[in-house]
Amino acid sequence: MTLGDHPLGLLRAELGPDVALSSDLERTADGSVVEVAGMVVARQRPATAKGIVFMLLEDERGTINLIVPPPVFDRFRGIVRTAPLLRARGRLERRQGAINVLVSGLRALERPDLPLAEVRLIEPPAGRETGREEDGRPTGEDVPRLADVRRAREQAVAELRAVAPTAHSFGRRGR
Repeated sequence: MTLGDHPLGLLRAELGPDVALSSDLERTADGSVVEVAGMVVARQRPATAKGIVFMLLEDERGTINLIVPPPVFDRFRGIVRTAPLLRARGRLERRQGAINVLVSGLRALERPDLPLAEVRLIEPPAGRETGREEDGRPTGEDVPRLADVRRAREQAVAELRAVAPTAHSFGRRGR
C-alpha cells in the first residue's frame, strides 16, 4: 500500500499501450496473449507443484497471478528469483473464477538512464554491539554504561512507585 504514486505508475508511460493493466484482464478473452507488468509481491515454488512457480504482481490498479512453468523458469531463473519489477508475456487463463497469466517470457523492468543507488556497508565495531573486546574481555567503555543503565532503571522504578496508586488486595480465596 502506498499513499503516493505506485512504483509502476511512475513507469507506465514508458511501458507503452501493449502492456495491460490488472483491471484490463477482466475484460480480456480467455486464451488471449497478454503482456503485463508489476511489482513482485510474492513468489512461491511449492514442492508439490512439479517445478511450477507462482508469482503475484501488483500494479497501480490491483494484482496479477502469474504461473511460470518449469521450462520458462529455467530460461529466466535470475529474473524470477530476484527482479523486484518485471514485465511478463503469456496466455490469459480463466479457471474457477481466477484469472492467471501462463507465462512464456519475462523481462526485468529497469531504468538504465537513472544512476544506481550507492551501496554502503555499515558495520559498527563489535565491542560496541557486544560490550566485549575481540578476546572476550569487557570493553572499558561499556562497563560504566551498564552501571548507568542499572542506575537509570532503578530511578525509573522509584519514580513510578512514587506516583502509582497503591495496589488493591481482594484477599485470598477460601478465607
